[in-house]
Amino acid sequence: MSLCFELGKEVNRQFMNKYSNRKHLLLAALCLLVILSSIGGYFIYKHIENSNRLKMEASGKHLKGYNSRSIYVYDLTDGKVVKNLNGRERLPMASLTKLMTCRKALQIMDEKKLRLREKASITKKAYNLTVEQKEIMVGYKVGEKTSFADLFYAMIMQSDGACSNAIADILRGTITGFIGDMNREAHAMGLKNTHYESVEGVDKKKQYTTGEDVTKLLVSSLKDKDYYKIFTDRDFKSSTTSEHPDGLSFSNAVICKFEEYKNKDFKILGGKFGYTPEAGKSLAALVEKNKKKYIVVTLGHKSAPESYAHVEDVIKIMKTAGNK
Repeated sequence: MSLCFELGKEVNRQFMNKYSNRKHLLLAALCLLVILSSIGGYFIYKHIENSNRLKMEASGKHLKGYNSRSIYVYDLTDGKVVKNLNGRERLPMASLTKLMTCRKALQIMDEKKLRLREKASITKKAYNLTVEQKEIMVGYKVGEKTSFADLFYAMIMQSDGACSNAIADILRGTITGFIGDMNREAHAMGLKNTHYESVEGVDKKKQYTTGEDVTKLLVSSLKDKDYYKIFTDRDFKSSTTSEHPDGLSFSNAVICKFEEYKNKDFKILGGKFGYTPEAGKSLAALVEKNKKKYIVVTLGHKSAPESYAHVEDVIKIMKTAGNK
């Protein structure tokens, strides 16, 4: 009987040791799993963090030494890209939209054999839409007997929203129809990363472009003599009307702003500014340096309305671009 009892104790002891060893092994395995999970989690976190950082840098939010999210410089004389800093990211374009509005409108005028000197007026539809969207207007009234040239220059030089909408409304019959024409033209030009939802550039969810596409648009459009003149004239005096007997005087906002910086490295031949709260500040400029012409496009400078740090971006990048 005692022998059986002792044998039972031995079996129980071995069983408990075996169970205990399994328990310890299980605990060790769990601890190892926790450690490996922690290490793995850390590396996953760092990978995501680095990936996000690279995406942020690629998106232009951290362009070192610059204020804009995207900068694109193209040598128009030699036909080559000089700088492409995030030039292919889709971004809101603000009033750079009007660069396509101008192009398409001139095409339609040519098809209809209309001249810039012919009479045209702000339509009620265009005026009401512009007021509703709180856009810039230089002061033309509904029905005021001005000219197409006056509307085009106010649109490009002063970013007048009423003139943009009126041009579209007059030439196409509907603003919506004109926007469709703009998108078809963008497709025909191979602007794969551009889509329009307005003619003047107010913030729209699906309206975007890239620095590269804006450059392509200008490379083609500036070949047209009327487009080139509207884009590069420094000053313009509108026709006289009963509402404005002395006419209205405009100046190219881009040329004038760069003159304030007294830069001597290059000359601004023409340009267009853009701004909305969502898009931030943008610009497209035709630049001359060392007898060569360049197109410079910046997008996505987020700042206070009075800041022109994107202008400083152009000055900085053109100091080295085109040097012999």
